[in-house]
Amino acid sequence: MSLFPRSGFLYPLSLLFSALALVSCGASKTAQCQKLILVTQSLAQESEKYRQSTDPEEVLGVAERFEEASQKLEGFKLADPQLSQFQSELAAIYQGNGETTRTLIAALDSKDILTVRLAQDKVKKIGLQERQVITEMNRYCQTEP
Repeated sequence: MSLFPRSGFLYPLSLLFSALALVSCGASKTAQCQKLILVTQSLAQESEKYRQSTDPEEVLGVAERFEEASQKLEGFKLADPQLSQFQSELAAIYQGNGETTRTLIAALDSKDILTVRLAQDKVKKIGLQERQVITEMNRYCQTEP
């Protein structure tokens, strides 16, 4: 059994990345969109490698990557208010995912099945939130400045 349910966030990321390559936005908006995309895409690729992992150390490494991505996103200074909103939402999502993943591993370690199930459900919900934010960001980044 995989510790991470498949949230389907790679598909919206690939759509967003493709859209940016095809749509000509203002340079500033495009550059800001790309900053966010590069972080989310890198995290998606990294976490996908360990999606089926049952090794707690590998999964804790993924939790750390989520938290690092959150910090990286928080460090960006974006001029576009809408992109700033996406940035904040994604940072919170990634921080929450990291924390929930740590809770999941601790619950597995202590054989607390109820907490394991709750944490898995929370990871699923966080994945859905991430997907929604990325889809909205995709639409926004495709529009003319």
